[in-house]
Amino acid sequence: MGDWFAANTSEKNSTADAGSPGSAPSTFFQYRSRRSPVVCRKGCVSSSQPLASSIGLDLLRRGANAAETAVAVAAALAVLEPCSTGLGGDMFCLYYDASTKKVQCINGSGKSPMALSLETVKDSQSFASSAH
Repeated sequence: MGDWFAANTSEKNSTADAGSPGSAPSTFFQYRSRRSPVVCRKGCVSSSQPLASSIGLDLLRRGANAAETAVAVAAALAVLEPCSTGLGGDMFCLYYDASTKKVQCINGSGKSPMALSLETVKDSQSFASSAH
């Protein structure tokens, strides 16, 4: 890996071979990667499982938003890759709410308190929404 990184970040590769096959112009993509750049104009879903990604893409086509799609892809991955993800895993999310023009953050990491109940969560949600 180190040799590949050195070969692809050297001065000779930064502009001289910008027109060679398989490389992007250096003014457009500064970082060279083994992965192809992707441009999406109407939506994009990426996951480690093509079936989970296709489920998410289908939801976007049907009018779901990014948050709904992410939940569905995570649920699909829990079935398709049970050893990689699922209930009990950590979750971090930054979500832009266009109606409020604010970025929301969800930190779903760490352990849940033993005494946590649905009522406690509902109470904290009503408090949080009234505080804004």
